[in-house]
Amino acid sequence: MSSLIYSFAQLEAFTAVVEYGSLAKAAIKLGKDRTTLRDLIDFLEDGLGYPLFLREGRRLRLTPEGEQLQRQAHLLMRQVKAFEAFAKDVPQSATQGLSLVYDPFTPRAFLQALIRNMASRNRRLTLISASRDEAEQMLARGQADLGVCQARNRSVGHEMEWRALGAIDMDFYASRLLFADDLQPLSLLELSLAPQVIMHAASDEPVARRLQISGNTVRANELEMVRALLEAGVGWGFLPTHFQASHWQNVQPLRTEVGNQGISQTMVTIWKPGNDKRMMMDETLALMPALWRAVG
Repeated sequence: MSSLIYSFAQLEAFTAVVEYGSLAKAAIKLGKDRTTLRDLIDFLEDGLGYPLFLREGRRLRLTPEGEQLQRQAHLLMRQVKAFEAFAKDVPQSATQGLSLVYDPFTPRAFLQALIRNMASRNRRLTLISASRDEAEQMLARGQADLGVCQARNRSVGHEMEWRALGAIDMDFYASRLLFADDLQPLSLLELSLAPQVIMHAASDEPVARRLQISGNTVRANELEMVRALLEAGVGWGFLPTHFQASHWQNVQPLRTEVGNQGISQTMVTIWKPGNDKRMMMDETLALMPALWRAVG
């Protein structure tokens, strides 16, 4: 069976005549000559092999076949119109969103404030949690536009640009039962002999060197799983204070010989130069420090 050959213009002419009741009215609505409209319908009928209208002078009346076809034609035309609207917005919508890859230690309140701000300006924001190594790889491959990560205290070279964002305070946390038999303040040696819950990938070595004390680690990069591990007494964690781990069930801050004053990690924003969304990125980079300060 040969394929039916028809055009969008033919379907448009058919549905317009059905809707407005005559060639003259449909031609005015579509901005076309009435003869052109009649030819389009004739060609459609020739392709179908059956008439769509009964011509009674200037009046057109749908045939039974036309009655059945007009329902499907109207559905198809709505889909076509939706496609047209979408296609027109593609050049604009392609640049109306940013992808942000963020360190697991990034304050959720900051990310939520950023989401609200972007939404208020009709900007989409895609968010992905990843380690610093993974973030740089995604930025290099164009899979993300911006990254919020812990500073590494080393040059990022010519491939990336960076800007300081703020700092997060850190403290030691564990179940009340984990060190119940040990006197506090705990030494680093005592901490190193107990399992430590780590949120960063082992390959993220610069971060691991700053955060890892114990040689016995348990890894979980999702906050609720970290919480479950600490509450179950599986290990202790060196975590941002904004996690509010002291509010978790049976979890408390640990007193250690190194204390907890002035223990912080610097957070930076990183990106790859030459991004074609640079205007939107500049807007976002400009507002991020204020949002960071606003959420404390």
